[in-house]
Amino acid sequence: MWNAGHIQRAKKKIAELVKAVNYVLEVRDARAPFATGAYEREKLFRGKKSVIIFNKSDIADESVTEKWEYFYRSRGERIIITKKGDRSRKLLKMIFGEASNVRALIVGLPNVGKSSFTNRLKGRRSTKVGAVPGVTRGVQWIQINDSVRIIDTPGILYSELFSKELAAKLLLVGSIVVEKLNDWEIQELAFDILRRRYPGVVKDMVGEVSNFDEFLEFFGRKHGMILKGGLVDKERASHKFFHDVYNGKLGRMSFEEPEEIFEI
Repeated sequence: MWNAGHIQRAKKKIAELVKAVNYVLEVRDARAPFATGAYEREKLFRGKKSVIIFNKSDIADESVTEKWEYFYRSRGERIIITKKGDRSRKLLKMIFGEASNVRALIVGLPNVGKSSFTNRLKGRRSTKVGAVPGVTRGVQWIQINDSVRIIDTPGILYSELFSKELAAKLLLVGSIVVEKLNDWEIQELAFDILRRRYPGVVKDMVGEVSNFDEFLEFFGRKHGMILKGGLVDKERASHKFFHDVYNGKLGRMSFEEPEEIFEI
């Protein structure tokens, strides 16, 4: 999983890049908008115009997304809800309106759809226009149109994992990749979060089960994941299950609500 050194290097790079922009676009997964934004944004983005992008809204629970939109808007945040297929011109209008001389940095955790969002924003007519003065070599501006430039960088903003529950939610949306996660407790907690919110989904897949281990037993057998001796390959079953979840194959879901985290 993420280590302290990696997190600190990511923060340092973001802090460096922020100096060159006047907008920060925070791409979050609409299924867990708090968990995918649980970094020190107040320190990192102080003095910049920040826009929170709810990405993947087409696989999130629509009623829950509405709650989060109201929650953040009521606290003075700018919220833009995007989905697969949104075009560059529409996105630019939604985010920047008629603003000119826009210099924007796009940040987000792994698998929140930052790359696909960036590509949609860029469209077909964008061009690279040279290095960003005073920052890490290799970082370039992308000219979107006469008014908007964005920083094209592979740098990703990592979150401090301050709780098992946060890590479990990030597993459910794919910001933590299950193949790289050795913590069984986090996998169990992620399963419990999903089952608590959508009990019918689990029941439809395997029937009534009492815990994650029992679920994997039935799920693995159902999908033919059998080892020599007739035992279920539970590791492989777990990988398939979480991939299905964060790729949206089990239907529209959200994994947290404002009232579960904040006093409202």
